Amino acid sequence: MIGKRRIWQTSVVGLLLASFSLCSVVYMEEIERWMLERCMVLRPGTLISGLWQSPAMDINVDLYIFNWTNSERFSDPTVKPRFEELGPYRFTERMQKVDVEWHDENSTVSYRRRSRFDFDPIRSAGRPSDPIVAPNLLIVGLYQKIAMWSPMLRSLMLLALNIYGREKSMIRPASDWMFDGFDTPMIKMSKMVPPSLVPEMKFPYEKIGYAYPRNGSMEVYGHHNVYTGQDEFQKLGQIARWRYNNVTEASPRCKLKGSAGEFHPIPLVKGRPISYFLPDLCRELQVDYSGTTIFEGIEAFVYRGSTRNMANGTDNPDNSCYCQENCQELRSGLVNISSCWYGAPVFASYPHFYNADPYYAEQVEGMKPDKDRHEMVIMLEPKTGMVLEIKARLMASLLVEPKTHLIYRTARRTFFPLIWADYNVRISDDLLGYVKLMPILELVGKIVGILGVVLGVLMVFWYPHQMIWQKSQMQKIEISSIETNRSLEPVKNSDVEDSPLLKGLQYTGAKNGAGNSN
Repeated sequence: MIGKRRIWQTSVVGLLLASFSLCSVVYMEEIERWMLERCMVLRPGTLISGLWQSPAMDINVDLYIFNWTNSERFSDPTVKPRFEELGPYRFTERMQKVDVEWHDENSTVSYRRRSRFDFDPIRSAGRPSDPIVAPNLLIVGLYQKIAMWSPMLRSLMLLALNIYGREKSMIRPASDWMFDGFDTPMIKMSKMVPPSLVPEMKFPYEKIGYAYPRNGSMEVYGHHNVYTGQDEFQKLGQIARWRYNNVTEASPRCKLKGSAGEFHPIPLVKGRPISYFLPDLCRELQVDYSGTTIFEGIEAFVYRGSTRNMANGTDNPDNSCYCQENCQELRSGLVNISSCWYGAPVFASYPHFYNADPYYAEQVEGMKPDKDRHEMVIMLEPKTGMVLEIKARLMASLLVEPKTHLIYRTARRTFFPLIWADYNVRISDDLLGYVKLMPILELVGKIVGILGVVLGVLMVFWYPHQMIWQKSQMQKIEISSIETNRSLEPVKNSDVEDSPLLKGLQYTGAKNGAGNSN
């Protein structure tokens, strides 16, 4: 006989197993999301924090520099500036976060970013020694700044420019225009003036260059403060403060927003754009959702830089806060990043003015916008927000305007393309292997959950089924026994009645009865 205690224990265990397994199948996505949140929150000493501080993936950076081929005709306003694109100059960027400080009181972490750029001659089409002709970036920037100086200081600067700043263009090797930088007479002169007397004359660095001093320096990228996701997971990796402020100096009405680069609010939502805070632009840049695709066998959300992302505040109200005070909006396609270039009139756009108002490309010769080469494309894994592939492409241009003095008196208002960068990031094979395991683990989890439900149900009904089966078997045995007994009784009576002894007794009895009746 099966013990009641065993029946009760088995049924309870089966009921619990079936319940938990069913819940795991029904709420599999919620459980997976909870586990991801637990693993991805930034905490000191965790695996994800180690990968965040020292990313294992290398970033390939292709730089293209524009060579001004008809600079000698700059004074003729009827002639368009003509440019040829040189490059790519391939560099490998290795990024590291240093001076990391954790702030538990507001669930943020602070750090400084340091990047090392190593030239790759094998994958480069250009050489560092290539001569590049470009407009005099320093002089253009000074003309922009002195307009706001006092009359006396402005006169002194114009006198200095008349001596040291008469060159419309500058010829330097490509390496100087990129990360090496170069000195100029104006910078040397400024070093002789005490900054306390004329603070406007102080230059931020001892050299100038499009990418100087990004190689190995932490100054350009500035101090970052991002959310760890401890108190609110949706804020993970989002910028909180940059250079100790939650707004930029150039746009005090625009709150800092966007991802610092590594994390996005997950799960990603179809149709919703993602945003990055880019120190090189001193502002947020949104990238619009484009659709889904299959990347190395896994689903990926695709985001593309659109016209809306680089639009002015009229065409895109989300960008209206970046145009303040006496700001005169540009045609859509260019973003003013002068604050990041220390007052020089530098503007950001997609390469070759791709997706910009045709007005910009028509001002110069040599622009060939191409969707495949110049479009910004980002692919992310939707559940984790992990970067699968990035092709971030941005160009810097210099605004040269007619002035009433010196070398720019007869110049036409033109946006001169200077340089554009193609950042290529691709997930490493090791990380890709982990990402591919996720749907497999999810499928295995569902199968195990279904088997758990089946096993639990079997455990609940096993002993009751056994008892019912045993009872039915006993009933069958009893019925069989009764039927057997019934079938034997008539046989026995027939044999007795037919026996000679019984017949003799019946005869004798009958005879005696007859005699007694007499």
